[in-house]
Amino acid sequence: MRSEREILEFIRQALREKEEARLAEEIRLREEIEQKKVFHQAAHAVLRHVVLPGMVRLHNLSTQAGLRTAIGDTGDFYLPEQTDSTLVAKYAMPLPKAASDLPLCVSFKAVFPVGFAVYYTDIDKSQADAKGVVEEVPLEDVTPELVEDRLLRVLRNHLHEM
Repeated sequence: MRSEREILEFIRQALREKEEARLAEEIRLREEIEQKKVFHQAAHAVLRHVVLPGMVRLHNLSTQAGLRTAIGDTGDFYLPEQTDSTLVAKYAMPLPKAASDLPLCVSFKAVFPVGFAVYYTDIDKSQADAKGVVEEVPLEDVTPELVEDRLLRVLRNHLHEM
């Protein structure tokens, strides 16, 4: 049988371990929040300087050709107190009169810590409704050429459905 001293020491040790684990988790959470801040700032820059300009360019060209396109951007700015900012930009072609088999919208969604999830859907659908594989692209790999390629796929789908 253990003495009272041994039992008290056991309790103290358990309480110390619990406090150490709590402090370690607190530090981990603070570091993750800081990493998310940096990630979202970088992702916002990629959206603003690479993705959206590509969408605007193709939108303007489509307008010249008599096609209506839609660009949607959450416009979220990452604030320190927000840990779950959603940064997503969508490029969509109008729905045809008949139901479409091919996806007519492509979305670029920032996903910590991966980079961007690029997925195709129908207009006003979420990533959960993706048609096909959701592509994961690191921030540094999102180039104007990649954006243009994904936008042209949606344009091709639209022209096929017309």
